[in-house]
Formats: sequence, C-alpha cells, structure tokens
Amino acid sequence: MTNIVSHRGANRFAPENTFAAADLALEQGADYIELDVRESADGVLYVLHDEGLERTTNGSGPLGHALSNEIDALDAGAWYGAAFKGAVVPRLDAYLEHLRGRCGVYLELKYCDPAKVATLVRRLGMTRETFYFSFSEEMRCGLQAVAPEFRKMMTLDIGKSPSLVAALHHASIIEVSVEQMRRPGLLAACRAAGLEVMAFYPGDDMAIHREIVTAGVDYINLDRPDLFAAARGETALAMC
Repeated sequence: MTNIVSHRGANRFAPENTFAAADLALEQGADYIELDVRESADGVLYVLHDEGLERTTNGSGPLGHALSNEIDALDAGAWYGAAFKGAVVPRLDAYLEHLRGRCGVYLELKYCDPAKVATLVRRLGMTRETFYFSFSEEMRCGLQAVAPEFRKMMTLDIGKSPSLVAALHHASIIEVSVEQMRRPGLLAACRAAGLEVMAFYPGDDMAIHREIVTAGVDYINLDRPDLFAAARGETALAMC
C-alpha cells in the first residue's frame, strides 16, 4: 500500500506547518506528515518553510534573525483565515511530540543544526518512524555525519541516477516526479538498487492520483491527502 505523505500537512485546508494542518491531514488519511525545520537566533528549532516570516505569519525578516520569544508570540494562522487566528509557529519538539505514535514524519532540513535534530528525534524515540531530506548539501552531509542510521531520501533530480542514491547520498528512498515515474523501466531500476520510491504530485487530478496508486510506489508526497486516500480506497475495493 502506498503511504500518504502530506506536504506541510493539509495545506489546502489549513495554514501549512501548523498543528491544525497536521491534525486535518491525519483525519484525511495521511500516514506521514512532511515538515520543514529552521532554527531561531537563540538556537530553537521551529517548523517553518520559508526563510522569512512574512508569508505565513504576522512577523517579518528571517526566522534565523528572530529570538524564540518573538517567534512564539507570532500568529501563524490569521493569514490563512479567521478560523485559524492565533495558531503558533510550532517548535519542532512540540510538533514531533504531537505526532508521535500517530503517524510517520518526513523532516526536510531547511537550515538548522542537524545534531540538534538528531538528538531530539532520538530522545523522543522516533528514529524508525522518520525520514529526512534537504536541498542543502551542507545539511545532508551534516545529518549523515551525526546520524548515519537515520533513513534519508534523495530526489532523482539531485541524485542523477537510482544506482548512485545509496552509494553517494546514503539514501534508501528516492523521490521521482510523475513524469519520471512513467519512464519505462525507471521504477524497476529503483527497486533493483534497493530503494523505496516516493512520487511527488502536488495537483488535484484524480486520474493521476489513481495512476500513482496503481504504479505501486511506496510513498506519495502531495498536497491533497483526501483525494489520494479516496483513490487508494477505490483501488482496494476493486481488488476485493
């Protein structure tokens, strides 16, 4: 069965990377919550996608320039809708504790101290239910140095070839686009390389959701867990 990875939570229905978005994604059928990690000026880990605070909070400037007491006082929900007014920028420790035992977690390291992330995840006993990625080579190398046992993901675009993903990038999961997934023989090559496969699809087309279900990938990273859960359920019923 393909695991649903909800990108920043149910971000089409609630403000991204908030407790509300995570809870709603789980209600909609998500198996994993994807989140983004950044670090404040005084060394506190937070869940926020952008470098700057402007788009998703009532703050301004880079999160990395702000102190934790300033970030904790921000509103991360009013921008999305009045119903979410007062939502906080989650601290990573609180967010992981909120999700622990309820789902898996995919952590994308935007910019932070990988050692702090590793220490937190180990303390919470969440090593087996998490996996990791970063577009930053500095973050990827830093995490590998302090947590070689953690499960890691690599995109095909960065990894260049399924045959190189484990050897050069220490990853056991490869992410492919829908177009790459359709390439004849590519999924078989990923399997031959011993990799789990995660497709990425941010759209709403039910036909594509059904196509991904039948492709048999291990994970789908998406914005609409509700649609994929429906497509997954349809397929399961058809096979009964």
